[in-house]
Amino acid sequence: MKIREGFILRDVAGKTFVVATGELSKSFKGMITLNETGKYIWKLLENGAEKEEIVEAIMKDYDVQDRALVENDVNVFIEKLAGDNILE
Repeated sequence: MKIREGFILRDVAGKTFVVATGELSKSFKGMITLNETGKYIWKLLENGAEKEEIVEAIMKDYDVQDRALVENDVNVFIEKLAGDNILE
């Protein structure tokens, strides 16, 4: 999976936002606000990470033991991005 070209991640005043640029800004109105974990997942997706890689990275880097919880949260996040046509 990968973030579609035309979406950019920006940190402004301690908050993280995603906005569409160029032609995408005509169809995708507004912006997305991400928390720390959302930003972490976004950056992994920018590099083409798959769900399993994201789950593994979160479990390791955040020292989480509940795999089912992480898988569910990652699925919800990815489904939201896919529903908004943000993923390739």
